[in-house]
Amino acid sequence: MTNVDKKASRRIGIDIGGTFTDLFVIEEDGGSRIYKSPTTPHDPSVGLLDGLAKAAGSFGESLEDFLGAVSTIVHGTTIATNAVLTHRGAKTGFVTTHGFRDLLNMRRGIRERQNDSKYAPPPPLVPRELIATVRERIDVSGAEVVALHEDDVRAAARYFREQGVEAVAVSYLWSFVDPSHEQRTAEILREELPGVFITISSDVVPQIRAYERHSTTVLNAFVGPKLQNYLANIERQLADRGFSGTLLIVQSNGGVMSPEIASNSAVNALMSGPAAAPGAALQYARRHGAENVIAVDMGGTSFDVALVRDGESLLTGDSEIAGYRVALPMLDIHTVGAGGGSLVWVDSGGILRVGPQSATADPGPACYGRGGENPTTTDADLLMGYLNPDMFGDGAFTLDVEAARRAVEEKVAKPLGLSVTEAVEGIYRVVNATMAEAVSAVSVKRGVDPREFTVVVAGGAGPIHAVPIAQELGITRIIVPRESSVFCAVGTLLTDLKHLYARTFVSDMDALDLDRAGELYREMRDEAVETLRSENVADDAIDLVFSADVRYIGQFTEIEVPLAFDGELTQESLKQLVSDFEAKHEALNGYAMPGEPTELINVRLTSLGRTAKPALADEPSAGPDPSAALKGAREAVFSGRTVRTDVYDGLALRRDNRVAGPAIIEQPTTTVVLIEGYAMTVDAQGNYVIEPANQPA
Repeated sequence: MTNVDKKASRRIGIDIGGTFTDLFVIEEDGGSRIYKSPTTPHDPSVGLLDGLAKAAGSFGESLEDFLGAVSTIVHGTTIATNAVLTHRGAKTGFVTTHGFRDLLNMRRGIRERQNDSKYAPPPPLVPRELIATVRERIDVSGAEVVALHEDDVRAAARYFREQGVEAVAVSYLWSFVDPSHEQRTAEILREELPGVFITISSDVVPQIRAYERHSTTVLNAFVGPKLQNYLANIERQLADRGFSGTLLIVQSNGGVMSPEIASNSAVNALMSGPAAAPGAALQYARRHGAENVIAVDMGGTSFDVALVRDGESLLTGDSEIAGYRVALPMLDIHTVGAGGGSLVWVDSGGILRVGPQSATADPGPACYGRGGENPTTTDADLLMGYLNPDMFGDGAFTLDVEAARRAVEEKVAKPLGLSVTEAVEGIYRVVNATMAEAVSAVSVKRGVDPREFTVVVAGGAGPIHAVPIAQELGITRIIVPRESSVFCAVGTLLTDLKHLYARTFVSDMDALDLDRAGELYREMRDEAVETLRSENVADDAIDLVFSADVRYIGQFTEIEVPLAFDGELTQESLKQLVSDFEAKHEALNGYAMPGEPTELINVRLTSLGRTAKPALADEPSAGPDPSAALKGAREAVFSGRTVRTDVYDGLALRRDNRVAGPAIIEQPTTTVVLIEGYAMTVDAQGNYVIEPANQPA
């Protein structure tokens, strides 16, 4: 995709988590290697470069030689996410239509938690004193009612300059119909405020619903400078160390984008961290004939769950982060604070709690020996006998068993009147129940039977807890990728360039102007192709998927429906659109109303630029006997009993090897725990497939 030396054949996926920075390196022959380095919250680029240096050392190369042989780096980042969660984004000003100053911070004018009298919305990202109004007005038809008062814009710019504003968001009332006022406002602001990040709603989310559009545009401004500076720093540091390949950034919708686009559309990276997981989970599950997948990822700080149904990752266009609404389509990922570093505590009522607070990477769990005094999930897993204290985090350090024991005894066992063994098993059960509830939230509570799904488990801690979670929900197949501990990093290399476009065009379907709607689709098509070409995607690697948001007249929410479009809209394609809408309405809501009038709300386009995917070779069969990988045994707790448990070297297990529980399978960066009644078989790519032992292998 760029002019890279022919010798540059390695590809690297990177995911920066709350505790570890994960790297997955694929070589030209399909061989792969996994690396972890501690995340450095003060400057994530430090941990990233430490990980790259570690990888280079394992190849016996300097960092410059190592990066010189890399063609592509795909990076998932939590920079934008953390800026919102910690309220440490840019000092942001907001410009909107005169008379509507408070629309942003009024939200929708309703209490989100109507039965919680103490509920207060999150603090505004833009305080009222940094909201400026401008006299201008476009009406619903696109006609100019009030001309743009440029002196108002310049006055706002002067005020923002005095206040030290670092970013400005502009969102006028009907700008998605005619963006000319916003575009001219941006020109003036860039003249008056050089170096300040300027963003307009007609570029970010040109569609109906003012509050959602305002909120999304403000989020883009709030996180934009921070992500822009981070990416510029990373690009510079990588270039200084010999990297001349392609750098791509994971988007919230599961695709990837260039750093240039990410810098201007930072809001698209709000869920960049976990967004690569669902698509990757589907790739692993498809090797076993599954199209319905639940992807779970237990990292150091959180537990993320996403549903893939009939081969499609679920997107939501009505999501939020930390209470702030985001109107752009994002992967529907449910997150709870139940990670390996989640703090264990006893509340005032004597109830055992786990999370959502985390020990993070510094100081980390008590067993890290870095000064942490509070017990965590990892401390409990260690004392259960599941973790090898001498083999953790790719041998980065040894776990302190006694420090973990002291923390659990002082903070949990004594307050509850339990033994340490009882306390750690209680912690294990509470964590598993929390995660099972999270899986239920994306399946059972949405009318989906989880028993029809395959669970693909990611995260260094995920495979320790996966089997009890699946057992609780009646799920009979679990896949643990060999690369589970760096799964999101792997997923980054399995994604395509992806951009989503939308235009609001409200019309009764019976009176739809086919020419105008077709023109909007063609405009989006041309913009999408131009963008992908700017990212060096060849025309034969571009896929375009058209759709429309449709609803019955009188409904408040609409449904996105695929649309066949070859350059012109016809009455036949419109008739098929309505038919498909009614079928999807019935599937989602349990009923349809054939013949009732419908209306179009938005026209949409998803553009994909296909990227080269890593090919992993199949292993030859080694038969069911796993004894060659048996490395010993140790005491571990299962169902209240301490059992002498076989421990296997995961890297020594081969295709078709079969291990029955209770057993522990260790790799340098993850551990798989098999409870009694379950068995694990190694598949052709070295992944672990876990099923009830009475099922055929």
